[in-house]
Amino acid sequence: MAALGDPEAQLILSFVTRESRASSTIAKELGLPPSTVYRKIGQMRDCGLLLIDRFLIGPDGKREALYTCAFTEIRFKTEAKDLELEITLSQKALEKRWFEIFFSKTGEAPDWQPSAASGTS
Repeated sequence: MAALGDPEAQLILSFVTRESRASSTIAKELGLPPSTVYRKIGQMRDCGLLLIDRFLIGPDGKREALYTCAFTEIRFKTEAKDLELEITLSQKALEKRWFEIFFSKTGEAPDWQPSAASGTS
C-alpha cells in the first residue's frame, strides 16, 4: 500500500475517483510522463486500488483501457499498538471480484482483494 503515500499515485487516484480515464488522458491532464503513469497504474492495480472499468476501441482499432478507483473509502484505525487499514470496495470492484471467483478455474479468490463478504480489508 505504498501507493497511498506516493504523491503521483494520489494524484492519479483523485483523478479517476469520479470518472474513468485512459492512461493517456491521465498523463496529459496531470502533466506526468506516460511511463510514470503506466508504472503507477500497474502498481495500484496490483494492490487493488485501481481497476479497469471498460475498454474503448479507437478509430484506428486500438483498444484503450479506462481506469477507475476500486474503493469508496479508506480508513486507518489504531488498535492497541497496531495500525489497521480498512478499505471499502466500490460496487464495481465487488462485482468484478464475484465474476472472477465465479469464473476462476480453482474457485479461489485473487490474493490482492479482501473478502467479498465484508467488502473491506
